[in-house]
Amino acid sequence: MNAPEIKGWCPGALTPMHSGDGLVVRIRPFNGRLTTSQVNGIADLAIRHGNGLLDVSSRANIQIRGVTEASYPPLMEGLDALNLLDPSPEIESRRNVIVTPFWTQDDQTEALANALSNALTAPDAPHTPSKFGFAVDTGALPVLQDAPADIRLERAASGDLLLVADGATQGKPVTEQTAIPETLALAHWFLDARGAQSRMAKVLTGGKALPKDHTTPRQSQSFAPKPAQT
Repeated sequence: MNAPEIKGWCPGALTPMHSGDGLVVRIRPFNGRLTTSQVNGIADLAIRHGNGLLDVSSRANIQIRGVTEASYPPLMEGLDALNLLDPSPEIESRRNVIVTPFWTQDDQTEALANALSNALTAPDAPHTPSKFGFAVDTGALPVLQDAPADIRLERAASGDLLLVADGATQGKPVTEQTAIPETLALAHWFLDARGAQSRMAKVLTGGKALPKDHTTPRQSQSFAPKPAQT
């Protein structure tokens, strides 16, 4: 058996990846949500233009596999009709946002996820590496600490919003108004500090000190969500 090939980048819908069974087309749901019509539409497209199988990635993205060069264009037309495509591959590559599945109307998750996704589509958004990602995990307790994300929005024990660099045990208090600008500022800090690294935790273990005010302890949570769990 051949060893798996590590590509070093993540596929998208606009940037599919060649695999042993054809193209892998990864759909990144906006704000971590899909409507019923979008779910049904994705399943239909996978049957008509892929091998009929769907994968769920560690960042809750949906992968259609077995896509051919001939079936890729009509697949893109179908995804576009479902409003599941980004304006460009560059925007798609940096809109890596995972969202707590257990959000409530009053925990600011929906507003923050929407604002962050919009900010990452702006022309002046930080051009982070393709594997670099964000987590909006702002329920009373974090549930995504084991999920891959480099910059996180969580809750401190006080209930205040906390901006956290992955790999750190402390974060910076933010408000709903300052959370997104501070998140982008931390991403720009990473780009300036990273050297050859592509992930935040590697930068911190390499000895780089975070900007000031990252002094509030994080909550620690070992809960691992599973399908159908609420």
